[in-house]
Amino acid sequence: MLVAVLIGTGGSEGVPVPGCVCPACNEARIYHFAKRRTASVFLTSYGTSVMIDMSLDASSYIEELYLDAVFITHWHHDHISGLYKFRWIEKPVDLYAPSGDVDPEIKHFPKSLRLKFVKPFRTIDLGDMEVTPLPLNHTIETFGYLIEVGSRESIAILYDTKLLPPETEALLKKKNVKVALIDATVAPGTKDPKHNNVDEAVKIGQDIGAEEIVLTHISHRNLPFSRLIKYVRERWDNVYVAYDGMLVYVV
Repeated sequence: MLVAVLIGTGGSEGVPVPGCVCPACNEARIYHFAKRRTASVFLTSYGTSVMIDMSLDASSYIEELYLDAVFITHWHHDHISGLYKFRWIEKPVDLYAPSGDVDPEIKHFPKSLRLKFVKPFRTIDLGDMEVTPLPLNHTIETFGYLIEVGSRESIAILYDTKLLPPETEALLKKKNVKVALIDATVAPGTKDPKHNNVDEAVKIGQDIGAEEIVLTHISHRNLPFSRLIKYVRERWDNVYVAYDGMLVYVV
């Protein structure tokens, strides 16, 4: 069984944002379940465990996890800042990442990280997992990842992105994607050149034929948590709003 632990489900600023009094931030100050750390995902299956992105917020979990590898979607600091601590790990760990816009500190002083650059659609065999990098639409070179275990368990992690490049969408349509974690940074109807709104994210999941769609990478520019839950439940049966600590079972 492939299990994903959503350590963080927020955008780069998290929720609440210091000093912000928008509805989403105010709700998160009252209700702990509405708080969001910056997005990071831990995946484990049988004998293999990996992390997708490692935010600063995820650093408090690092010492509690055994990781076979870390995969980075892109080199924006909200997705890699936890690496500054993690690189001191006692046992060397492979770090898979795009070759574009590499963080100079990690590149020149990787410590125990073995930096390896991924290439589009070139699958990496890692224990019982097959991990395929998928090009995404963002401001710098960015990859999503399709993680497959056997022929029946698969999860696509698709953030940060604005819709999907045609070649990525075409590949995912050929796969039996069980679960798709998709960038849904901003509220329905909001236009953003770098990220999806809720309706765009759902359409991506529907277009690639995902059996379950999980909306993540949610910023305070989205609906407050309670309103977002209501919006989604009223429209779709197979769409879920992510929250920090959420467990997703891919079976």
